[in-house]
Amino acid sequence: MRPADLAFEKKTHVPDPARSSGESPDQGLEGQQWAIQRRIEDVFAKLGEKFGDLTGRVEVKVRPVTSFSHIGGLPEAKLAIRGFVTALTDPELYKQWGITPPKGVLIYGPPGTGKSLLARALATEAGAIFYHLKLMNLTSKFGPNTGEVIQEILGVAKEQGRGVVFLDEADALSLEHLLPGGQAREASARLVAALCEKLDGLEPFSRLVVVAATNRTDSVDPSLVGPGRLDRLVEVALPDGPAQQEILELTRAQAEGAAGRRLVAELDYGSVLPPMGGMSGAEIAEVLRRALEAKVHAAGQGRDPGLVTTQDLLQQIDAYRRIRAVVEKIRYGQYL
Repeated sequence: MRPADLAFEKKTHVPDPARSSGESPDQGLEGQQWAIQRRIEDVFAKLGEKFGDLTGRVEVKVRPVTSFSHIGGLPEAKLAIRGFVTALTDPELYKQWGITPPKGVLIYGPPGTGKSLLARALATEAGAIFYHLKLMNLTSKFGPNTGEVIQEILGVAKEQGRGVVFLDEADALSLEHLLPGGQAREASARLVAALCEKLDGLEPFSRLVVVAATNRTDSVDPSLVGPGRLDRLVEVALPDGPAQQEILELTRAQAEGAAGRRLVAELDYGSVLPPMGGMSGAEIAEVLRRALEAKVHAAGQGRDPGLVTTQDLLQQIDAYRRIRAVVEKIRYGQYL
């Protein structure tokens, strides 16, 4: 794994035990986080020797920075995922009420609706290490042996303390993209059984939460969501009008913050929001990005680009919908 895959996202406070009086809290925190990073780098170097290059398949953020405030809409999903923070930061509190913390959750919904962001935000708020396992890429390389890789990484995460293990595209565990029907079901059953065994073996107060995400619940093995495993289900739906506006405003604020100046004129949301119906949060953000890119092109040609207007966004929404229709046809083989 490349060092970049294990880099800090940026400096941010992560709750942790107090340091010795000989150093400031920030210095102690920085030193501890770098020590964890070096330890993880060593471990993943050994995993790379055993399994081959994991670059692009497994990424680790020792100090993730995505917060729930960065996510537009999804009030119910954010509330549900935020509920797992206590399982990571104070699992003993569950013991006071005679129960054990949850081990995992399955987040499901259409592509681009914020499933990955929710998992990252959980790690950020809990001050946990974020392990991102890209299961489509992992299964494409390791096939039925992916279970062994996942078990190894879960073991690493358990040893490093507070952590969120994110199983991205959990439907890839069905192996339908690799093998014919019968072979896929047989190989997938073994893979999932190994994963379930590892989940069952996690200690109740381990300060580890496994988050899986999928946009195809029909391809997720029911045993994964059995009691004591990924037994909490959180749906993320396509954004409604108020959520669309919140996503646009967040994306706009991030772009203007990066540029250090105003980029977007006052928008007529009554005109902009209706044609965005059915778009995911990621697609809404992409529409604004393309409107800004058009301004870059205009400036590069020596023209006065002006601010992004309602009309600019409407043009980009129309163009994006046409492109998306072509992409869907390519995806389903109609242009092949």
